[in-house]
Parts: sequence; structure tokens; C-alpha cells
Amino acid sequence: MSHRIDRVDAELADLVERVGDDDLTPCLYFLAITVMSAVDAGDDTEVTAALTELRERGSVAPSARLQVNSLLSQYEQRAFAARRRGDHAARERAFFQARAINCVAHVIGADRGGRPARDRLRDAAYEGAVACRGPVAVRSVLTRYAG
Repeated sequence: MSHRIDRVDAELADLVERVGDDDLTPCLYFLAITVMSAVDAGDDTEVTAALTELRERGSVAPSARLQVNSLLSQYEQRAFAARRRGDHAARERAFFQARAINCVAHVIGADRGGRPARDRLRDAAYEGAVACRGPVAVRSVLTRYAG
């Protein structure tokens, strides 16, 4: 079965498959932290709270997932509005920040509840690679956990 990650970098897809089942949760968490830092997506309290909850409890409450999705929508709206204004720099900044927030959304399961961790990792790795404008940062995280 083909996944979006296959279109970005075949090596990333292979690394996702090689992450051990016991390492999926820490890998997802570290990927989100890495991408948010690399993109400088800001210090949004919704993201910080969701990632703290994930680290401390291993899961994220539905209300926190909803807040992250709302934040994602805000960034996507900013990108759209900037494009309409012809502000290329603002559009690009908001677009890549939205991709970083979407990476977090996949990590915490805010995209669609109940998806297996490996599926979430595939999509988070894809969004992370787009957010970082290339696969290097994502590859470094996956390599650490791929064994």
C-alpha cells in the first residue's frame, strides 16, 4: 500500500517501518518536538499542553486534540489570507507552521481518533518533512528509533 511518505523520501518510509513497536510512542513525541523546534512554530500553549499530556500520560484528551485542530485551522487560514493579499513571505511562514502543527495533530491522534501509532507516524513524518522543507530533521529522529 502506498502512503504519502513514499512520495517525499523512500528512505523515510523504510525508517518508519523499522521503528520498533515499543519505540513508536517516544519516536512520535520526539518527532513532534523536533519539527516544532526546527520550524520555529512558536510557543502555542495548545501544542505545549498536548505534548506535555502525551509525555506524562501517554495519551491526549479529546479536548486538547480539538484545540490543536483549531490551531491548525487558524494557521491554514493565515496562509490563505496571506496568499490572497499577495504576501508571499507571510503565506510561506504560515503554511510551514501549519504543516508543523499538522505533524503534532498526527502525533497526538487529533487527525482521526483510533488510528494505529505506525499510521500516525507515517503521516507525522510526511508533514514534518514538508514543514522542515526537507527530510533531514525527520530522518534524524527516525534513525534514532529505527534500530
